[in-house]
Amino acid sequence: MQSDSTGIWYFECDVSDIEAHLLNLQSRSVIYPDECEYLIKNLHKLHATSEQNTHGVVPLCHRCVTLIAKDDKVEIVINREQEKIDHVTQLPLRVSLLRQLGIWYEQDPEAITGICLVELDDFSDINDTIGHAAGDLILFEIARRLERYHGSRFKLVRLHGDEFALAVTQLADAEDIWQVSKWICEQFEPPFMTQKGAVFLTPSIGLSLNINTGEEPVTLLESAYIALNHAKDDPLTKEKLYNPQQEHTLTRQVLLEAQLNQALTEEDSLLVWYQPKQDLHNRQINGLEALIRWNHITEGLISPGEFIPLAERTGLICSITDFVVRQVAKDIPKLRMHGFTGKVSINISANDFMRANLVDSLLALLKPYNIDTSDIELEITEGAFISDFNHCILLLTALRDAGFALSIDDFGTGYSSLSYLTRLPVDTIKIDMSFVRELARCEQARQIYKGMIDICKAMHFDVLAEGVDDDAQRETLAAIGCDRIQGYLLSKPLPVDKLVDFLNK
Repeated sequence: MQSDSTGIWYFECDVSDIEAHLLNLQSRSVIYPDECEYLIKNLHKLHATSEQNTHGVVPLCHRCVTLIAKDDKVEIVINREQEKIDHVTQLPLRVSLLRQLGIWYEQDPEAITGICLVELDDFSDINDTIGHAAGDLILFEIARRLERYHGSRFKLVRLHGDEFALAVTQLADAEDIWQVSKWICEQFEPPFMTQKGAVFLTPSIGLSLNINTGEEPVTLLESAYIALNHAKDDPLTKEKLYNPQQEHTLTRQVLLEAQLNQALTEEDSLLVWYQPKQDLHNRQINGLEALIRWNHITEGLISPGEFIPLAERTGLICSITDFVVRQVAKDIPKLRMHGFTGKVSINISANDFMRANLVDSLLALLKPYNIDTSDIELEITEGAFISDFNHCILLLTALRDAGFALSIDDFGTGYSSLSYLTRLPVDTIKIDMSFVRELARCEQARQIYKGMIDICKAMHFDVLAEGVDDDAQRETLAAIGCDRIQGYLLSKPLPVDKLVDFLNK
C-alpha cells in the first residue's frame, strides 16, 4: 500500500469474488482510509468479472473506491479526504470520532468501549464577560489538558461549542469509565489563566458504554448525550452514566414539552388553583397564592414539580406566567363578591425577570379586566436576582412603582444575604417550609427562625411562613413573631369554586 501527496491510497490484491465484496461495501454507510489494513487483509477475495475489468467506481459517503483490473490483480484506489480539524482547538471533529469507533468495533467487537461527553458549565458567561478571544484560548487549553490522557486507546474530539468527547476502548471493566470521568474532572481543578485573571470551570459529563448501547457508534454517542442532559439537570452529581431509564425520561420530557405547549392553547388543560394565607394576629384569611395545575388529557393532574422545571428549561414558563396573570384577573372579581379583600400572589420566575418588557407586559395583561395592580402581589425567588443584582433592583423598583406588592419566596434556601435584603424594595419575606418542619423537633431551629424573623421585622418586612401543617407549628410561629402563615393546616390549593365555599365558611 502506498499514498501520494493528494491523499489517495493505492494497493493491489488478488482477484476473487469482486461482486460479493462490492455488495458488502455498498451496504455500509461509510468506509474510511483508516481501514486500509483491513482491506488489504480481505480484498484478496475480490474477483474481476468481465463487466468489472474496466475502471469502476463505488461511492461511499465522502470517499471513493476505484477498482482497476490488472491481469490477475485488482488495484484498489481510495481517495482520502484530509481529516477536518477544528481551527480553535486543533482537535478532530465528530466525524472522526464516529470513524474511530467504527474501526474499534470491527477490530475487536468484544472490547469495552466508552465515551465521556464533556460540556462546560456556564461557558457562555465566559464569552460574555471576558470576550470570545479569551474563550477560544480557554478551549484551546482544555484540549491540551485532555490530550494528556494516558489510559486505554483513546480518541479526543471537539463536538460543538463547549462540547468535547473522549472515547476510550479496551477498558478492563465497565467501572473503568468512572475513572476516566474522574480524571477529566481533575483536569479542570487548576484555573485557566487569562489577561483578566483566573477562570475556574466545571464540567458536566455524560458517560456511555457499548455494552449498554449496542454496536452502532452513533448510538454510543447519542446515549452519552442523554446521560449528559441528566447530568446538567442534577445540581449535586454532574457525572451520569447512561441507562435506558434516562432515555425513557428524556422521551417523556420531549413529549410533555410538546403537550404543554399545546395545553397553553386549550381550555381546561391548565388550571389556576389558590392556597389561602392567614394573618396570625386575627386568624383571618388575608391573601391567596395562585398556583398552576396541569390537567393532562390521559394522565390527569401532573405534578408542578415535573412540568415547571421543564417549562423553565424550554422557555414556556413565560407563557405560563402570562396565563396565570390572565386567569387571576378573571377570578379576582368573583372572589371580591364573596368577601375576599386581600391580595393574590403570582410567582415570577427567573426567566420572567429576563424579559425587557416585564412591567409593561403585566400591565397590558391586567388592563382588559380592570384589575388594579394593588390587588396583585408578585413572588420572586432568590435565584431571580442573584445573577444581576443591579438589574433586579431596577426592575423591582419599577414593579413597585407600578403598584405591585412584592415578596421574596423560599427565603433561606439559596443565596440569602442580609446585605441584599437591605437594598431590595420588597414588602414580604416568605421563609421556606424546610425551616418550619424543624420547629417542633429542634430548639436550635426555633431560635434561628426567631432570629431571622426579628431581623426581617427590624427591616420592616412582613414575614410569612409557608408549609405550616399543624396547630403546634402555628402556635410556635405566632409566639416568635411571625405575621402570616400558609400551608395544609389552612387548606390545600383549591379551584376557584371550592375556594369560594372555603371563604364562605
